[in-house]
Amino acid sequence: MKMPSSQPRRTDVSWKMLLLAFTAVVGSFFATSLVVQRSSSAVGRLSEDIIYNSAPSIEHLALVRRSVLEVELLLARFINEPQRRTDLGRDLDEALAHARRGLSGYMALTAFPGENAVRMDIQESWMRFDNAVTRARTVAESSPEAGRGPLFDQEVDPPGRRLLDDVTRSIEYNAVRGRELAERIRETRRQTLVLATGLNLVCGLLAGVVAWLLHRELQARRALADAHTRFLETRAEELEQFAGRVAHDIRNPLSSARLSAELAVRKSPDEASRAPLQRIIRSLSRADAITGALLDFARSGARPDPGARTEPRAVISDLLVGFEAEAEQAGIELHCEPVPPILVACSTGVYLSLLGNLVRNAIKYMGDSSTRRITLRVVEEGAMIRTDIHDTGPGIAPENLPSLFEPYFRAQGGVAEGLGLGLATVKKLAEGHGGHVGVMSERGTGSTFWFELPRAGSSWDTALTHPAPASIHRH
Repeated sequence: MKMPSSQPRRTDVSWKMLLLAFTAVVGSFFATSLVVQRSSSAVGRLSEDIIYNSAPSIEHLALVRRSVLEVELLLARFINEPQRRTDLGRDLDEALAHARRGLSGYMALTAFPGENAVRMDIQESWMRFDNAVTRARTVAESSPEAGRGPLFDQEVDPPGRRLLDDVTRSIEYNAVRGRELAERIRETRRQTLVLATGLNLVCGLLAGVVAWLLHRELQARRALADAHTRFLETRAEELEQFAGRVAHDIRNPLSSARLSAELAVRKSPDEASRAPLQRIIRSLSRADAITGALLDFARSGARPDPGARTEPRAVISDLLVGFEAEAEQAGIELHCEPVPPILVACSTGVYLSLLGNLVRNAIKYMGDSSTRRITLRVVEEGAMIRTDIHDTGPGIAPENLPSLFEPYFRAQGGVAEGLGLGLATVKKLAEGHGGHVGVMSERGTGSTFWFELPRAGSSWDTALTHPAPASIHRH
């Protein structure tokens, strides 16, 4: 069966398009922010011109105009009412002070372009008006019978009228300027709104393109992952069927070899010659149990035997004897902590296969470690029985831990031989019997592989042993 291809060319193009669209989205966002920022700065400057120049100018000029009219009224009464000149003189001085304050405030502001000529006219008109008021007061005080009407009409009214005209012209100029600034603010806001709306539409369109590209890329990757999963499932099913056939074919020669060894034991004259043969018989019995369990497991559609029971203490004791020669050759010490008297819900062959694969792996990957020791431990954890296999090997790279139990996985740079199916078999057998597998490892310290199986008689095992009765239908 051919492994599904990963279509690298399409993926590269999709990622390039995605990167380009994402860059465009980010660029549109920054462009929108820049436009808004520049518009805000322009509106701020224009608003400052209105707040701190145009409006204050109109306010100060209005004060000057009101004060000039008040000066003219008070001066006329000052000339025509000699008996009240003392009080009217104080009021006249106060009105002139208000006019000077308004004029000083106006002149202190920054002039708009083209406003300097108007300012000069106002200053000149003010000087003439101020001098005319002073002369009229002096004449009125020195000559009580001076012509009252002609004095005001000839000396004060003409410069006062010109000053009021100049002030009115400046007020109109600042009012026009304020309207222009307000119009520019409105136009700036309108342009900013148009640009921001356009950029937001572009940004939204590009975001839609990015979402579509991501969706297409995720669909492609999901399809590739599904194809890969189907491939692995098919391979695993084929391998399971093949393993079942191999186990069936191996059992016959194993049985023949064991019978021959048992016959040789019966014919051996002494105990010394029978010991190696008995060791051979035990190894052949373990191999027969493992192949029988695997065969039964494959025939049952990867479902365990509901009545199977195994005592880990007896299996571990027998297994350690079988691995003595291999461990001694590798210079490894095999050790088992005391095993509690418990039963697990699996056949002896399944437990042998689980434990044997992990012990064999520990021996195979011990490497050049100075401390060479493998420790087995069985722990009760409620309804589960956990078996730990701890070694003092070199440990496993963290990036390899998530893939250890996948079929055909082999670490890069590994020197041990194999197809990468041992740990995958352990995982399939443990999970098929309601258990779990796992590993903890630290580089330079060692690794601990473990598997959990239900305790015989637990709720999981009881559900397998006594399936729920079928529903009763009334007719």
